[in-house]
Amino acid sequence: MATGFNWFLILVAVVVSALVLAGCIYLLVEYSHPEDRNQAWFPKIMVIFSMSLAIWTVLMFPLDVANTQACAENISPSACTYTLPMTQLWYAVFIANLVLVFAILPFTMFFYEADSD
Repeated sequence: MATGFNWFLILVAVVVSALVLAGCIYLLVEYSHPEDRNQAWFPKIMVIFSMSLAIWTVLMFPLDVANTQACAENISPSACTYTLPMTQLWYAVFIANLVLVFAILPFTMFFYEADSD
């Protein structure tokens, strides 16, 4: 059994992540108000990041399934060294979602609404 990671799966995840990020930037540019042009950069960055994180959270399910299919069926998942560390990735995504929802996004919303420009 080869050690290392499933490089094709990592490449697909990076390409899909870049496409999601580009799509979120396009949505923000397309639907933002003309008066907000070149203003409120921090809220815009948080909108792009939070939309991307929401989509990435949904796309983690097929990534997890493809990751478990990377090893042969006769090898237990804990003994397989060819897979990505999905438990740590899930924890990172859940913690990022919690921090965004309960700390960063409320601050960003109040910061954007308090701006008098």
